[in-house]
Amino acid sequence: MGLPTAPRPYPDCVPILVDPASGVTLRAHTTADLPAIVEQCRDEESIRWTTVPTPPGGYSLEDAGDFALTMVPAGWRAGDKLVWAIEATIGAHRRFCGSIDLRLQGDGSAEVGYGLHPAARGRSVMSTALRLLRDYAFDVLGLAVLRWRASVGNWGSRRVAAAAGFRHDATIRRLLPHRGELVDGWVATMTVDDPRAPRPWLDPPVLTGHRIRLRPFRRDDVPRIVEACSDARTQFWLASLPGPYGEADALGFLEAVQDMAAQGHGLGWCVADLVDDRCVGSLGLDGFGGYSRRAGIGYWAHPAARGRGLITEAVTVATAHAEGQGLTDSLLIRCAATNHASRHVAEAAGYRQIGILPHSEPVGDGSVLDLVLYARP
Repeated sequence: MGLPTAPRPYPDCVPILVDPASGVTLRAHTTADLPAIVEQCRDEESIRWTTVPTPPGGYSLEDAGDFALTMVPAGWRAGDKLVWAIEATIGAHRRFCGSIDLRLQGDGSAEVGYGLHPAARGRSVMSTALRLLRDYAFDVLGLAVLRWRASVGNWGSRRVAAAAGFRHDATIRRLLPHRGELVDGWVATMTVDDPRAPRPWLDPPVLTGHRIRLRPFRRDDVPRIVEACSDARTQFWLASLPGPYGEADALGFLEAVQDMAAQGHGLGWCVADLVDDRCVGSLGLDGFGGYSRRAGIGYWAHPAARGRGLITEAVTVATAHAEGQGLTDSLLIRCAATNHASRHVAEAAGYRQIGILPHSEPVGDGSVLDLVLYARP
């Protein structure tokens, strides 16, 4: 297991890894890469999510040279940090697209790390590069475990790891040092025995009705989410909501919706007005991945949208999508017995009452109400 005991001099010791289908190539860094490395390390997203240096005056050609021509060769000579340049065709030209590394721990495990040039984003370049690195680590170096870590919120990096088969393990508080502080981090793992297939990741499709559109939530929906979830009526029926409800709570809600999709457990949509695209509510379809093919639908409405039938239309559209795509064998809606508006939505969308769970639904005044179950006939 591991590197040869007497490796060839750098850069000859760097194996060239190629994906034949896409042409994505992992190779040694060269002096020609330095300008693009500077561009990448000055990029706002790179600075936000990685630990690239941010010296006074900005990252320079000298900094890029220290990294690519000094630090990278030293890692290969020591045999503990193996860093490749990523090359791919962007447009009509072959170019440097980023770097990817394997940090060997000496116990049969390694941590992977990567950073992508802005020009290469959204093209599956990094997902392909990570698959190449994964196969080299397992099949050539004989490693048993690969680990990935990233700051919470770095969804692009997490999506890359999932596409290469890494399984999300945990969110750990104050895990990673970043710009002088410890930030919460995600951890994912892949073992040599795991299937080398992408992990499920559910992207909510855009679905259009007569008056509403179901679309993914966006950052600019936060004010409307705060308005809806601060409303006294919403707070009463959704007793788990924080009170008072603020922007940080809305951002946490958006993170939770994305996490549900990332783990393949469900889909969350913003219910948007078809005319002005403003958020008028939320609709979630969750419970995927369990032992049974059963999912639940949950929803809330912005106060300005109540009484207009918009949430009923949203439930109808989401139900047709779930049934048409075979996402589940049964759909359930749960409503507090005296939440007449929520029950009207379920019934108007074609659901029928199938049972009652006595004293099962806590509400905002501290009481516990009967819970009514609805299902599709």
